[in-house]
Amino acid sequence: MWYRLNVAVFAWYFRRAFGFRIEGREHEPRPPYIIVANHASAVDPPLVTRAVRARIAFAAKVELAHHPLVKLWLRSVGSFFVRRGQVDRKAIRAGLEVLRRRLALGIFAEGTRSLDGRLQPFEDGAAYWALKVGVPVLPIAIVGSHRTMPVGAKKIQRHPVLVRIGPPVAVPRVEGRLTGEVIRSWSRRFEQAVAELLPPEQRPLSEAAPAAVPYDQRSRPR
Repeated sequence: MWYRLNVAVFAWYFRRAFGFRIEGREHEPRPPYIIVANHASAVDPPLVTRAVRARIAFAAKVELAHHPLVKLWLRSVGSFFVRRGQVDRKAIRAGLEVLRRRLALGIFAEGTRSLDGRLQPFEDGAAYWALKVGVPVLPIAIVGSHRTMPVGAKKIQRHPVLVRIGPPVAVPRVEGRLTGEVIRSWSRRFEQAVAELLPPEQRPLSEAAPAAVPYDQRSRPR
């Protein structure tokens, strides 16, 4: 009840503040599954919770736990904390437990917010959890939130946002030890799945450059 109330309140406020649309809801599988999404704004987590039917437990950076009220609120809606840049066994167990409870595990796989809205390289946590349990991964692209409330902004700007859900990626369950090469390979797959849902101006530069000039504007042989 508390979780659904939070979702409803944020959705109501965001529609009044800047407006948003959701595409691709038909792609959502039955939980358990893992969400991987890009991250460029503080409004992203509530937008993702509104976009899917399943209840989500987010893996949140441990720095947010330094704020007592934020920590209390995040725990109240089922999130847990992750120490970035190291092997956090407590967080690994927490993520596996979320999936065993047949919920959705939400991960902003870049590890931090993008400053300009462009997709940054993914960290490997989502791939590890997916391969350990063998659950599908649902790519979600958040388009335009970096203009609504970018990093450092103190208030929301009025700019439309689109939450686009792509087809889930089937992931096999791997028994035993996972190698770094296998984990990184799947991380890149998930990163590409999200990138394909983003507009050129939010894709990594190496992918966005070829799409920056429409075909009919390119020089043609005379």
